[in-house]
Amino acid sequence: MELAGIEAISRGAKKAILCDQSKQAIRIIKKNMEKTHTKEQIELYQATFEELLKTKIKEKLDIIFIDPPYQTDFAYEAVKMILEKDLIHQDSIIVIETDQEKRIKQQLETLEIEIMDQRKYGRVHLIFLNQKRKG
Repeated sequence: MELAGIEAISRGAKKAILCDQSKQAIRIIKKNMEKTHTKEQIELYQATFEELLKTKIKEKLDIIFIDPPYQTDFAYEAVKMILEKDLIHQDSIIVIETDQEKRIKQQLETLEIEIMDQRKYGRVHLIFLNQKRKG
C-alpha cells in the first residue's frame, strides 16, 4: 500500500520500497511521491510481489506491510517467500492487512512466524508478525 510507505517516510523512515503491478496505481503513487517530496527515499517497482521478492530485495527489511487483494493467498505466499529468502531479522515486523483474519492466521500456522499482535478496524484486520525466536 503506497500510502503506508509514504506515511512511513513522513514519520522518519529512511527508505520505503513500494510495489504494485497496476500501471494506473504506479502513476498515482508517482504523483503522491511528487506531492509529498518523498521521491528520493522511495524505490518504486511495477511488478508482482513474487518478482519484487525474488529479484529486487537484497537487504533485510525492518517493517513489511502486506496489503494483498483479500480473496487471495498472496499474504501467506509473500510471508513464506520472505522467510525462505531470509529477508527479515529477529526484530523485523510484518503487518498483514486482511478481512479474512481466521483464514490467514490458519495459513500462517505452518510457517516459522509468530503473531505478536492483531487489531481490528471495521471489517479490516491487521495481523502483526515476527520471526519465531530460535532456541
